[in-house]
Amino acid sequence: MNTRHLISLAITLFLITVTIVSCASTPKKPEVSSGIVFDQSLEKARQAVIDTLVVTGFDIKKQEDFYIEGFRPRKFGLVVGSGGETVGVWLESLDENRTKVLVKTAKSLAGIVGQKNWDENILNELRKTIQ
Repeated sequence: MNTRHLISLAITLFLITVTIVSCASTPKKPEVSSGIVFDQSLEKARQAVIDTLVVTGFDIKKQEDFYIEGFRPRKFGLVVGSGGETVGVWLESLDENRTKVLVKTAKSLAGIVGQKNWDENILNELRKTIQ
């Protein structure tokens, strides 16, 4: 192979790697029985979820009436980068003053080693925010 082909191959491999690493996973809704019920209206619980995701380092990527999604920006260290997780939060109004919240973290294939499950951290922070 000549130098031009090697450069083309290197660029192609680089672009494929960047594409794979940048792909985020989509959270799947957890079992309905796994949620936590808060004594708050849907609107107040929804705002508390948004505030909690921002405080825990997530960028809000999607906001719907009953679903909020956040993405944690990637950070790269010496060996493995952290971040890149996507968190989905589902809200279910049980009555005017009670809302069920379900949280699920999705990890991307490329960064799974350096990523963590944020479900409990987010629920714990949400408990503090709502009180």
